[in-house]
Amino acid sequence: MVRKISPMRPKLLIEGLATFFLCMACSLVQGPLAPFIIGALLLALIYMGGPVSQAHYNPAVTLAFCVRRRQAWSAGAAYVAVQMVAALAAAVVAGLFLGHSEENSEHILSALTEPVLEGWLPRTMAEFFGTFLLVFVILLVATSRRTVGNSYYGLAIAATVAGLMGIFGAFSLGIFGAFSPDFNPAVAISRAVTGCFGALNAEGSGWLAFQQEFAFLAHSTPRILLALIAQGLGAFLAAWTFLAVFPEER
Repeated sequence: MVRKISPMRPKLLIEGLATFFLCMACSLVQGPLAPFIIGALLLALIYMGGPVSQAHYNPAVTLAFCVRRRQAWSAGAAYVAVQMVAALAAAVVAGLFLGHSEENSEHILSALTEPVLEGWLPRTMAEFFGTFLLVFVILLVATSRRTVGNSYYGLAIAATVAGLMGIFGAFSLGIFGAFSPDFNPAVAISRAVTGCFGALNAEGSGWLAFQQEFAFLAHSTPRILLALIAQGLGAFLAAWTFLAVFPEER
């Protein structure tokens, strides 16, 4: 007797695998070339998973697909759950790669003395508008009847991410080092907790490193929550705008 495999299994496996590598890359890659490196990786992941899972790798995109009625809400919930588990797994691995140094301790002690919501408005706006544009592009090139069967959808999405990272890199709500954009709740949460797992590979006392990283995470929580809210609103409004502009796509 042949055992039946749930049609959701390969979709969830692809979502988890790709989200893991995307989140890990976003935690590890720094510097001016980051938009190009992450964009190139995302391009490959989209063409890998697009035919299987529609290549969301982003809870904001999954939300938009559900609002767009291209995915059932129950399936969307399963996608988001897998994406978040993959994001946390990526945080563990990235944390072990990065570790925790004396430089990290100095940065944290300095950051804890700064107002957590300083500059919150432009950073939150960057997350909102960036997520809005990203999701709108995805809906148009990957779900619209106007572009059905095209082969450039992956390039368009990856180029949008790279461009947005370059445009908003100085203002968005990144958690580590210089502010950088996320436009993705899974990436935002993964990057936020990576430092806590870096304490497992710390110079000196791992417990002291964990306390410092956890204090920084707690201090940054309002900023992280604002980013997540902005991303969710941007995705929802992008889906609503898409259906308003193209009512025949309902």
